[in-house]
Amino acid sequence: MVSFTHDTGGTSERRWDEADWSDRNRPLTLEGCARLIVVAAHPDDESLGAGGLIAVAGQLGLAITVIAATNGEASHPRSPTLTPADLAAVRRVEMVNAVRALAPTATVRLLDLPDGDLSQHRNSLEEAVSQVVAADEAAPGPAGGTWIVAPWRLDGHPDHAAAGEAAALVAGRTGARLLEYPIWAWHWSSPEDPVWPTGADGTALCRLDLDAAARERKNTAMAAHTSQVQPLSDRPGDEAIVQPGFAAHFERDHEVFVGAATDVLPAAPVAGSPRASLTAGFFDEFYAGSADPWGFETRWYEARKRAVTLAALPLPRYGAALELGCSIGVLSRDLAERCDTLLATDINEQALTVARERLAGLAGVTVERRALPAEWPAGTFDLVVLSEIGYYCSPADLAVLLERCRRSLTPNGALVACHWRHPVGEYPLGGDEVHAALAALPGLDRTVQHVERDFVLEVYEPSPAPSVAQREGLTE
Repeated sequence: MVSFTHDTGGTSERRWDEADWSDRNRPLTLEGCARLIVVAAHPDDESLGAGGLIAVAGQLGLAITVIAATNGEASHPRSPTLTPADLAAVRRVEMVNAVRALAPTATVRLLDLPDGDLSQHRNSLEEAVSQVVAADEAAPGPAGGTWIVAPWRLDGHPDHAAAGEAAALVAGRTGARLLEYPIWAWHWSSPEDPVWPTGADGTALCRLDLDAAARERKNTAMAAHTSQVQPLSDRPGDEAIVQPGFAAHFERDHEVFVGAATDVLPAAPVAGSPRASLTAGFFDEFYAGSADPWGFETRWYEARKRAVTLAALPLPRYGAALELGCSIGVLSRDLAERCDTLLATDINEQALTVARERLAGLAGVTVERRALPAEWPAGTFDLVVLSEIGYYCSPADLAVLLERCRRSLTPNGALVACHWRHPVGEYPLGGDEVHAALAALPGLDRTVQHVERDFVLEVYEPSPAPSVAQREGLTE
């Protein structure tokens, strides 16, 4: 997670306003939306990130449900004025008043999950969102057309990530459209930060323009969260959380959402972003000029990334392991030291020749050429390592690949995935898009997330998955 605090200087709204994002933003309307479900990790998230959207949906007479996962009782941990219980009571009322200002007919659900620890209760949030989707689909009116709107999973706040993940899981299962709204990213990030989608990697920014009425409703809703936009008192620890410079990001005449690739990208290929899976011929050409085109043996970037990957493994040792995309076998050798057996696969025979030489003589190691996801190995595995091949797949092939990874895990297994985050024109997908699809896989808990500007590394385990500390008996 990104490290930041609300009371430190962040990126100014003027800098965002002056940035030219016209080539990134895609216009968003509510066409096709019959039911809107807005998930908030804390009271005020809904007003800041999606208040305009809720107001527009209310003007159109759509069915709206707003779910608050927590009561936001941890917003002022050093307050000498209000206890966490006091804050919870205050913020619940503020939430109801704010949503009423946005859309008087909207339904509010307060889940009372613990503020600051939402990742440990993601399943409860997921179940609540699923129940609302099921109830909405059963209600009179047109079938389908459900939108789930939640905090952006890359927003930098762990509760926002957990809320976004729960929403993505439900959207993936039900076919609902998923939109994610940034909040704290406007504070800690910048227009040049590669964390923002560009469209080339399969995700895109969607812009909803707000008329005067929607803006007025949103401003009224933001003001209703008095405990956040005003100091609780003049004593230290009671300062406003949403200070004027930060609030300016949400006083725009538009709102920005991150759209799921299948919703916002055209079905036909777009220039520079092919959507078909890369073939064996692509890799034959890539390896033709070098035995190590990625620099696995020479680059500190690659050595460091391998170290991060190995450190992220939840267990010290595994039984059967499967490595997808082993290339010349540099990571494979390290994995072999932690596993009883290792099946290392790749699509390129030249790379596999080097891998076989490197791994020769190691007990329990098998190296095979396989074109994935079609040539999937039989059996189950305690560890599956997805070595930066997800973005070589078309969206359809990626869905098959990830589902086969999930089904191949033993009950205590781990799926480790690592991908480059910068756009590559030849790749059908981007790293962030691959990991968004990973987050939507049912039945898995994300137990590790490491996000850098250059790569993202995550570990998923069958739910409910204990933490490393829980396995060691250090915590319950």
